[in-house]
Amino acid sequence: MKIDLNLLKVFATVYQEKSLSRAGEKLFVTTPAVSQNIKKLKESLGEELFVLSNRQFIPTPYSDDLYRKVQPLLDGISLAITESKEFVPADLTESFRLEINPHIQSWLTLKLYKEFYHQSPNLTLISHTISPNTLDSLTQGSIDMAIHFETDNLPPEIVAIPMTQLQFIIAVRSGHPFKKETARMDELLQYPVAHTDLAYLDPNKHSRLEEEVVLEGKEIKVSLRTTSIAALLEVIKCTDTIVPCLPQVIEQYPNELRKIEIVGMDQIRTMDVHAFIHRKNLGSKKFDWLLNLVEETLSSP
Repeated sequence: MKIDLNLLKVFATVYQEKSLSRAGEKLFVTTPAVSQNIKKLKESLGEELFVLSNRQFIPTPYSDDLYRKVQPLLDGISLAITESKEFVPADLTESFRLEINPHIQSWLTLKLYKEFYHQSPNLTLISHTISPNTLDSLTQGSIDMAIHFETDNLPPEIVAIPMTQLQFIIAVRSGHPFKKETARMDELLQYPVAHTDLAYLDPNKHSRLEEEVVLEGKEIKVSLRTTSIAALLEVIKCTDTIVPCLPQVIEQYPNELRKIEIVGMDQIRTMDVHAFIHRKNLGSKKFDWLLNLVEETLSSP
């Protein structure tokens, strides 16, 4: 049986998008053209590919199996075509879609943007905060990379590449009543604690600081939880609340915030940062360039 490769490409896109219109936008063709291609493939294979449910095209079990077999082949063809061309960052015109841990996003985005603008001025940087859907988005190819701490329980399609280590400190307002530059955590527990709630890639993970304090038999009162670093900073600027964060965050506000370094708790003072990409992109010249750029930017002062 001979199947038009373009039909398989349309099928894979509809499978990923669960929508004819979104697939058409991604492929730069009309919705009727997408529908016609899916109909042709269905007739060629003699199998039902999708069922419509709540305005979404839900793949049948046959489609699930077909996609698992076809997508790696399409990825390989695309990579072979791309790699056959000389790679020049300045020639890139597409978008680089990135999801970042919020502790890192607030300061890394600007540094990355400057590097992209310098090396690849026609590339668009899309920087979003990580979410519970990040791994699914990486697997489906709707984002290019995620930057985060943890590396456990990854899907087989995703690889974690070590980037750097970052140190956690406690941030307080400049006029905070606790004046020492270093402290044990139990010295600071008299003050309210604010915490950045992360969309952990592993749903079984929780705040390491809270876990360590409890393991030491102490109580920690978290008075604020938020996913917004900006909201967190506004709170600590105006109150005696303390916040675990990265030095790079408070360096943006030298006149308003200062850091307190934690003594002890060595196991949570530093965090390994990883870049997460799809396995199919290992060895790609473009992704090698992107990974090097991210690593250099993360490690630069």
